[in-house]
Amino acid sequence: MLIPFDFIFSQFLSSEKLMSAEPYGSGHIHKTYQVKTNSQQDYILQKINHKIFTNVPALQDNIEKVLDYLKKRKDDFDNSLKMILLKNGKSYYLDAQGNYWRAFIFIPDSKTFNKIASSDLAYEGGKAFGSFLYSLQDFPVDTLYETIPEFHDLDHRMSQFEQSVNNDTLQRLNEIETEIEFVSSRVSKMRRILELGKQNKIPLRVTHNDTKINNVLFNKDDKAICVIDLDTVMPGYIHYDFGDAIRTGAASADEDETELCNMFIDLELFESYSKGFLEQTVEFLNQTEIDELYF
Repeated sequence: MLIPFDFIFSQFLSSEKLMSAEPYGSGHIHKTYQVKTNSQQDYILQKINHKIFTNVPALQDNIEKVLDYLKKRKDDFDNSLKMILLKNGKSYYLDAQGNYWRAFIFIPDSKTFNKIASSDLAYEGGKAFGSFLYSLQDFPVDTLYETIPEFHDLDHRMSQFEQSVNNDTLQRLNEIETEIEFVSSRVSKMRRILELGKQNKIPLRVTHNDTKINNVLFNKDDKAICVIDLDTVMPGYIHYDFGDAIRTGAASADEDETELCNMFIDLELFESYSKGFLEQTVEFLNQTEIDELYF
């Protein structure tokens, strides 16, 4: 079925004529298109995956609130993500087929990286996500929806793990006893951040929750412009943002690597990312948060 791009885009901007809409980026969740018009400004048009994000109004409400807050407080908002609203004030359009669409202003001369290949890039990534957290340090976290419930809830994840072990659906439990023991012996360490939160030793903050390096836009000089992909911005602990960035960015191989001997943490990338991250966050994090960034 052909997508009526011109009609959909006109719901956001009727004053500009769509000239082309081409697939853009390497994301796997949403369908993303770069739109060119009869003006000099390009746009991003995105069909939201409402099977993963089942409450699109809540998803968009989160993003609207965060971007509005950043607009009010940031000096460099010209380099930040900007979403286009419909005439009725909504940030999404629901088409006749039940698909949800949204639009952003395209940031020119920008690019993304799928892998951190240098210490400089790691530093810029840490700086970008640290700056994002810094800018939202006073945001009323209780006003955000959980767009993916229990996304980083370790109790929930361990319950899923234990259920899988007990069910042994594929009958291979005997083959992976060492791996199961490895995980089970570290449960108390994995729950440490959750317990500190329950004890009110670390606060819930606005966190990004998907801190891969390809969620940072860079300019032509490989300097970070801004953080993108705000779908999973929710209440959380900063350690999950930091840890997920290290897991994906400082690892020597992809997460689906089957030869585990190829997998290790590149300490040079770890140190560079940490430096950039802490330069932006050390002023507002409490001492426990800082001490528990790695353990």
